[in-house]
Amino acid sequence: MEENQIVWITGASSGIGLACAKALAAIGMRVVMSSRNRTELIRVAGEIRGTGGDARAVQCDVSIEEDVVWAIKSIVKAYGEGPDILINNAGISPYHDIEDMTPEIFDKVIATNITGNFLCAKAVLPEMIRKGKGTIIQMLSIASTKAFAGGTAYGASKFGALGFTNALREEVRSKGIKVVAVMPGAVETPAWDIEEREEYRDEMMQPEDIAQAIVAILDQPQRTMVEEIVLRPILGDL
Repeated sequence: MEENQIVWITGASSGIGLACAKALAAIGMRVVMSSRNRTELIRVAGEIRGTGGDARAVQCDVSIEEDVVWAIKSIVKAYGEGPDILINNAGISPYHDIEDMTPEIFDKVIATNITGNFLCAKAVLPEMIRKGKGTIIQMLSIASTKAFAGGTAYGASKFGALGFTNALREEVRSKGIKVVAVMPGAVETPAWDIEEREEYRDEMMQPEDIAQAIVAILDQPQRTMVEEIVLRPILGDL
């Protein structure tokens, strides 16, 4: 794996995104962390720098095109070039029975989980194409292939994001760019409420488990592309 690569991780202030930022900074990557939560983002980026890692915080709502454009401009200004790796991790996961689902909630889930993926991928591709290589890791979910009650919005977004991922891969693989679908099952993150985390912790994976898988994916030679990886707790889905 090449050291000193620029990695942009969305949704990086907590959970899987934060675990990936720590793991990649620890092996010499230059990590750009973005999320909507500016205060927490600055705090955790500072923690990584305090351990000797290279981490920058860029506030960004991936569902807003202007935010994504500003984030890319900030990265190029800081490093003189765009990201070598994008980890499209930002996402929201409200679960509601359909009679309680509002159009506003549904639209926000789609805007974040699909449109956000599209905007960030589109933003990093010109530089990757110029370099003739790059990696886009799509942090999806087991809900990309398996339906769960209460997940009409979330399931629609993740099934759609998997379709986007598969189509994007075919479009850019001839340009030397890898597109990887990562589909974890239950991971103990703030996406679950405190009561659920306490009850099911022993049946969940940890964010660091997913980060280790990301490191392994990125450690493949340029001639090899991991197209998708499914990670589940040993006891199966919750």
